[in-house]
Formats: sequence, structure tokens, C-alpha cells
Amino acid sequence: MSIDIDGLRGDGKGLVLYFIRAANCPVCLRHVKSLDNLGLATRGVAGAVVVPGGPAEAAKVRRIAGGLTVVSSDGVVAHRSVGLNRTLVMQHSGTLLFDANGRETYRLTATMPMGSFDAPALEAALDRL
Repeated sequence: MSIDIDGLRGDGKGLVLYFIRAANCPVCLRHVKSLDNLGLATRGVAGAVVVPGGPAEAAKVRRIAGGLTVVSSDGVVAHRSVGLNRTLVMQHSGTLLFDANGRETYRLTATMPMGSFDAPALEAALDRL
């Protein structure tokens, strides 16, 4: 993966990465707000949003991301590195959870952004860390 997971994870119990479809995707931005509202820091888990595109796109998302780290995917390199490809013009999005050892413990991905984030399922996965 082109993103330094260890650098984002810190010393906590894990890391949630939410790969959004686009910086202007209203569904993705709602998911970003929902992720921020899960209280990840109180659970000892870091959270980051991966935005396809460059710094300008990441800056747009950063405005609504609250306490989440927002990083650029350098185009779609990071998205592709975790299996999130494009179907025609639709960039796939998804939520991934890594434990303290960097092992992926949860994955929910979809072509349509409505299916790429499920707060109750993610909370259940966080409880299992």
C-alpha cells in the first residue's frame, strides 16, 4: 500500500481507514462525519480518510473530517493497492480496520458508496480488537 499504515496507526489498538469515492461525493462525506462521531480516540483507535486525488481534494474533505486524519491517495494508487478499483467511472470505496499488529480485521467495500460504510458493523469489529 502506498500509505504508511504504521505512521497513521500510532501506538493505539488499531486503525480505521475509510477510502472515499471522491471529495465531492455527498454519501462519502456523510460517512466521514459518521466515522468521526464513533469516538475512535476514546477506543484507542486511530482513524483516517483516504481521498483519491491530490492535496486539493484532501483539503476539501479535511474541512468536515473533525478529528480524523485525511490523506491523499496520489490519484488512486492507495485505493488500488487495497483492491478498490474503478468500474467505468465509479471509484470503489471501502472501510478497512487494522489491529495493532497491522493485520486487517474488517473490510467492507462496494462499488456504490452507500454500501461501503456500516457504523454498527464497524463498531462490532472495534469491540473485538
